[in-house]
Amino acid sequence: MKPTKVQGLALTSLVLGIAAFAWYATSAGTPTPDASPAKPESQPVIADAPEPAPEMPVDADNTELEQVHDQLLATYGSHLDQPKSQIRMLEEMIRYLSTIDPEHWHENLLALLQTWFPDHHGALRERLTALLAYQSFMEQERYALRAMAPGERRDFIWAKRRELFGEDAELIWQAELQNQALSQSLQSIESVEGTPLNKARAYTDAIEQTYGEQANRVLENRRQELTDRFLSLPSVQSSLHQQPVSERYATLRGIRSELGMDEEALDRWGNLDRTRDERWSKGDRYQAKREAILDKYDQGPERQEALDQLTEDVFGKDMAEVIRSEEAAGYYRFKEERVFGQN
Repeated sequence: MKPTKVQGLALTSLVLGIAAFAWYATSAGTPTPDASPAKPESQPVIADAPEPAPEMPVDADNTELEQVHDQLLATYGSHLDQPKSQIRMLEEMIRYLSTIDPEHWHENLLALLQTWFPDHHGALRERLTALLAYQSFMEQERYALRAMAPGERRDFIWAKRRELFGEDAELIWQAELQNQALSQSLQSIESVEGTPLNKARAYTDAIEQTYGEQANRVLENRRQELTDRFLSLPSVQSSLHQQPVSERYATLRGIRSELGMDEEALDRWGNLDRTRDERWSKGDRYQAKREAILDKYDQGPERQEALDQLTEDVFGKDMAEVIRSEEAAGYYRFKEERVFGQN
């Protein structure tokens, strides 16, 4: 949902007008308010939605709000019973409303929740209370969190999540738990002896175990990220560095195949591996000659002229400009660590 700048007070009037009209049109008597969730003193207090006098909505263009409503329903409408979807939708609404009307986003949000989602209004209000308390906690504790060790920080945050969201916390932050579980599996794979291909098979088993029925979809959507995480393992890179070129190509192809790449993709990546090897070979030659020039000449115009000529001779005029700009900024690409399968 991409926020658009509109007049904040006009939107507030429109939102409250819509809420007033819904109240007027559906009330046969005094409405029974939703039971308000318990509000610990440490949590932000969410006031009940305003109860304006019955009147027709203001005469304003509500096209933008209708579009927002339609988009929210399309994205979250069939999943509003799920905690994660509730949180994601509330976060999206907060971002949108606080951007276009920073002073009144809170009452606007409460009014829209009641009007747009009457069947889920109570649950969404309760979820909003917990969400705002969590956001406040993260803001207040940001400096303390930075000072903690990773494990301590994780436990501290999860204790607060479970306090505010109960068992639903694991559903809301399921992706984080899965990512953590996969990281632990990678650490175990790294610590066990075996060839890169054997480790790749263990890795795909870990992905299936972590994501279950969603494993194929996760692999499809995040294949490159997951492949890079595996190739970054020190033991895998050590093996690849020790292998002859032809064996290394075969190993990289086998790893990618194990992670579900088709033949066409495997061929493309194989060609890219060869291109990268040629680039690094050229870079190694360049780096050796560059070091020789640095040893031969003192700093000054003669040294710079020799370096500029070398760069152009090795890389051509256009690429030489890129290399010079990088080196002027202190970046020397051929001094970087070579990670086979990635650069």
